[in-house]
Formats: sequence, structure tokens, C-alpha cells
Amino acid sequence: MTTRRRKPISDFVDEENPSAPTIPRAARTTPVRVTLDLSPADHRALKRWCNITAAALELPQVPLAAVLRILGKQLLADPELAARVRAELEQAGGGMH
Repeated sequence: MTTRRRKPISDFVDEENPSAPTIPRAARTTPVRVTLDLSPADHRALKRWCNITAAALELPQVPLAAVLRILGKQLLADPELAARVRAELEQAGGGMH
């Protein structure tokens, strides 16, 4: 049986800032949960859209989370959409309450 020895912490110390160890981290592979607060009216309207879309696509349901994931991907891929969202944020002072 072979035992693995841990590297000493001194191997991970940043020479320029010795009080801040630079321990290597593995890339995250698990999904990150995001919480979103919606007004009751916005939630109803979005759920209604999901239900209408599910019926149109002949699916049992269209989860709101799936719609928001798709919208997020489109935001990152579509510069025009990103610009419209940025303009809305600017008008709202950085957030939509």
C-alpha cells in the first residue's frame, strides 16, 4: 500500500503576497443554482406563455427554468439582444425591481 503525501502549504504560497496561499482549484462541473424573484403578475404571464407553448408544441409541459436557460444562452450569443438588455438595465438604474 502506497500513501500519498500532501504537498506542503509552502509550495502554494504566492511569493509576492505570502499571506494569500494560491491553492489550485478544480474547474466546477456541477450546475450553479440561481434564484430569481418575479412579481406575481410576471410569474403568471411567463407560466401562461410556457403552458401555451407546451400546447403548441404538443408537449406535456415547458418548464420556466428551461425557457430562462435558453434565454440566457441567447443573451450570450446574440449581440443585438445583449444590447437591448443592457439598455433596459441602464434605464432601470441597474436592476428591475
